Amino acid sequence: MMTSSRPDHHALAETLKRRVFQGPGETDPALRQRVAARAAGGPPIEAPYDDLARQIGEAASGTTDAQVADVLAAARSEKAAFELIAAAATGAALLRWERSIKALEEARHAPA
Repeated sequence: MMTSSRPDHHALAETLKRRVFQGPGETDPALRQRVAARAAGGPPIEAPYDDLARQIGEAASGTTDAQVADVLAAARSEKAAFELIAAAATGAALLRWERSIKALEEARHAPA
């Protein structure tokens, strides 16, 4: 329970990570975690997930139908493919959020 009227964004981010990367699903949580890490600039992973995760991390708008089709074929269901796409998007988003929080904290502590 929050005692403040302001939400605890760090706690919310941790909850999001647990649910997307470790929660139940059709895909292996370890694969979701690798996909998320790749989208956040991490090391290459197995094909075809690598190409899609890298693209989502760099610029999701550049994702192609072929990239999605390749992941769908490998994942073997639309739900599994969705889980992996959501993991990549979450990984990329959390990286940007963490960088933004760091920049705000640095700016707050910078001499005037």
